[in-house]
Amino acid sequence: MKNRFQLLLVFLVLFLSCNYSSNKKQETVLYEKEGLSFQLPKYWKVEKDRAIEGVLNSRFLSVSNKEPLSGDEFFVITAIDSGKSLSYIMDVLIKQSSASYAKRNMDFGLLTQAKAIKIGSRQALRSTFETKLIGSSNKGTFTVFNHANKTFSFISSAETKNIKENTAVVDSVIKSLKMK
Repeated sequence: MKNRFQLLLVFLVLFLSCNYSSNKKQETVLYEKEGLSFQLPKYWKVEKDRAIEGVLNSRFLSVSNKEPLSGDEFFVITAIDSGKSLSYIMDVLIKQSSASYAKRNMDFGLLTQAKAIKIGSRQALRSTFETKLIGSSNKGTFTVFNHANKTFSFISSAETKNIKENTAVVDSVIKSLKMK
């Protein structure tokens, strides 16, 4: 009888713990400043939000995951006035990133060519990349799209094992992005 009770208790705890995580909705926080707003997961924080020096009507935002025990996960958002095509912006972004990683003695390589995707109601271009530095490997995405007369670019990076979750965060931010 005692063994049955213990077995029932173990199954009950397992069932409730599995059910709890699947029903729990992720908490989000609204970031809003100077007409730009979007939803971020609870532990993600905007660390920088400033104009890009020398670029009129531009924004540069740096966002990082501050969750305890999280890996090195971040994304950077830029917003500029641009009359250039998305493929041109993507090419410039890739070249600048490659040069930036090379300066830091990191290996950089594209994993996929830019392809058109739809994120919510937005048409975008996305390409994936990988960086390596002595024993560590990160993967990331470049995403560019037009919205409210601006060209937005998102560069995200995470440890290889966390790239799907990081990309999902970026996609949710893009879907919730609003300009006033």
